[in-house]
Amino acid sequence: MTRTAMSSQPDRRSHFARRRLAGAGVALLLVLSFTAMPQALAANDIDQLLAKADVVRSSDPKAFLALLETLEKESTRATPSQVRHIRLLHAYSQLYNGRHDLMVEESQKLFEEAPEPELKMRAGLLVANSAAVTRDFSLGLRYLAKALALENNVSSDLRQTALNVAGVLHNQLGQYALGQYYAERLLDQNPSPRNRCVAHQLQVEALWGLGSWVKDDSVVGAAIADCDAQHETIASNLLRGDLARHWAAQGQAQRAITLLESHLADVEATKYPRLIGEIHGLLAEYKLMVGDINGAEQNAHSALAKGAKDAYSLPLVTAHKVLYEVELRRGNLPAALAEYRAYAEADKARLDEIKAREFAFQLSRNELQQKNQAIQLLSKQNEVLRLQQEVTKQSARSSQLLLGLLAFLVVSLVYWGFKVKRTQKRFQHLAQVDNLTGICNRAHLRQQAEDAIVQCRSRGWPVGMLVFDLDNFKGVNDRYGHAGGDWILEQVAQACAGVCRGGELFGRLGGEEFGIVLPDRDLDATERVAEACRAALATIDTSGLGESFTVTASFGCTVTVLSGYDYERLLAHADEAMYAAKHGGRNCIRRYGEAPIRGKATPVLVVA
Repeated sequence: MTRTAMSSQPDRRSHFARRRLAGAGVALLLVLSFTAMPQALAANDIDQLLAKADVVRSSDPKAFLALLETLEKESTRATPSQVRHIRLLHAYSQLYNGRHDLMVEESQKLFEEAPEPELKMRAGLLVANSAAVTRDFSLGLRYLAKALALENNVSSDLRQTALNVAGVLHNQLGQYALGQYYAERLLDQNPSPRNRCVAHQLQVEALWGLGSWVKDDSVVGAAIADCDAQHETIASNLLRGDLARHWAAQGQAQRAITLLESHLADVEATKYPRLIGEIHGLLAEYKLMVGDINGAEQNAHSALAKGAKDAYSLPLVTAHKVLYEVELRRGNLPAALAEYRAYAEADKARLDEIKAREFAFQLSRNELQQKNQAIQLLSKQNEVLRLQQEVTKQSARSSQLLLGLLAFLVVSLVYWGFKVKRTQKRFQHLAQVDNLTGICNRAHLRQQAEDAIVQCRSRGWPVGMLVFDLDNFKGVNDRYGHAGGDWILEQVAQACAGVCRGGELFGRLGGEEFGIVLPDRDLDATERVAEACRAALATIDTSGLGESFTVTASFGCTVTVLSGYDYERLLAHADEAMYAAKHGGRNCIRRYGEAPIRGKATPVLVVA
């Protein structure tokens, strides 16, 4: 996507990234709302109050908080088990304050302290759910595994809740096939009404993430009606968001707007920032599609004011993108540039968060694999001990048997040690290299560049920096699909990597933007490298895509004489010069603070 022409059409992956952010909320508000069983209630008032609080936690937050206040006042006459139950409810209440850190901290303590299997499992599941919001997925997966280990000692309703938690967490991780598996497994067990509501919501969420949809919209409508009947407002409105996305993707944006606006008051009444931000973000995007610029602006500002303030929040990204488009259409270029910068900043933060989530899932799988390997190794060690006892009875062959087993153990340790080391190297490579182009990723480029800048500064050498962004790249994606766009990015990386000499650092900053750090190169030399890259891009043969066109980019250059020995300042100034090249007609090179020096405006692809 270029920086000046962004599509207003719904993007399934972007929508679903937003969906995952808000989906974590329904996990906390619904999945852990356990309905108390009347026959399990004790005769005393505290047990009855605890049961009522469990029932209304998600359906009536105001009543829940009032009951919790009463319970905390009565805690001095409560039993130790009741006190722990009150602590769990108090941890849950931190959701309404946005203090997920306190929720996790208290739930972890309860998990370690509680002797009651049900309370212990609930605390573990609350940690797992909280991790879906705080994005600490490694922690969430660990506590989910700990909680599931208790499933044979808890009620069937709580076991069903654990399946919902597993579905929520895997949907948040982007593992939608697993999320669908857990949701459908739960639906096969005739779940309680609340668990059924959440399972349907997770199933629809997973299908959307997999690029699929239910066979008929009425299925989603029935799920919404079911959640409304349980007074689960958040779940029902998350489902409405899914249905609106589906309609908008089919070209029915106005129908989607009507659906969302008719329930906007209910959404805002939940006081849940992630859901509010998501719905306002969708409304802003769809109103822009139908040409309602003022309405789009209003909803975008509402998303920023009322939604989640996380740096990785997609409603935040969408709001700034819509405001950029609004100001651009009004011809207010300074305001448009400011909104675009805010959008680019938020979008990069979101992309970094997605990569971190994928890394956390892979790391968790690796930890589980190592744990299983350790268990297998311990099992073999136990076998050695057993055989050693037999050695005393069979002295004739004890030496050979012991030596053989010890040799096997050593080989196993060496083998697993080798595998662990290789796995560590593989993860180190993944953390440093952009998996599409094979060059440095943004974080590794910065690390190497900062080291090089320190060395050059100590020796009195200049450091050049150039940033370039492919022109009209959205046209490639629109015409040839993302596979064609990915192929172009690979060819760009190969072409420009051949221009760089030893010691020069080349990396992908994100999307279609690249950067090169040039130790011991002045501004003229930096411009020559930029010109060489520009020429190399022009040689890319695109005929494999079915037609030939010229790949071009806009380049921005700076050097430490102008920007100082600070990586962020060098990057910002080169980026500013690159923006100036964009506005100067594209396919040109511009120094920081000066007019374009080479090139001319040439589009990447002209679509008839």
